[in-house]
Amino acid sequence: MKLLISHIEFEQLIGLQEPEAGMPGTVYPHFTVIYFTASWCGPCRALDLAAIEAAVPGANWLKCDIDQNDYTPGYCGVRSVPTFMIIHKKKVIDTLTSNNTQKVIEWVSGHALLAVSPPVSASVSAAAPTK
Repeated sequence: MKLLISHIEFEQLIGLQEPEAGMPGTVYPHFTVIYFTASWCGPCRALDLAAIEAAVPGANWLKCDIDQNDYTPGYCGVRSVPTFMIIHKKKVIDTLTSNNTQKVIEWVSGHALLAVSPPVSASVSAAAPTK
């Protein structure tokens, strides 16, 4: 998990600044999960981060220590840790505050499936049954 150190990196993710070459991620370049944490947070230490990251290995996984980077959690309205935030195509699409590893895995996996699923075309309709 790459450390999200500055507000500039966050602003690049949401499109307020142009991204630099070499942004993290491979499979889902427009799918980012930010993990907001703190070194003193007991519930944060209860999480199995390796299992959570393994659920969606191609995502951009970023870790934001709220004591080192206070701009980003403040901008995002993060009020407690651990909190996870998903950014898809430069938009914050959801947040989750939980120290339940399985709940986080299910939440992230569900959003990842939606992010890579092709949109259903409105012009496709079911064929009329024949008699």
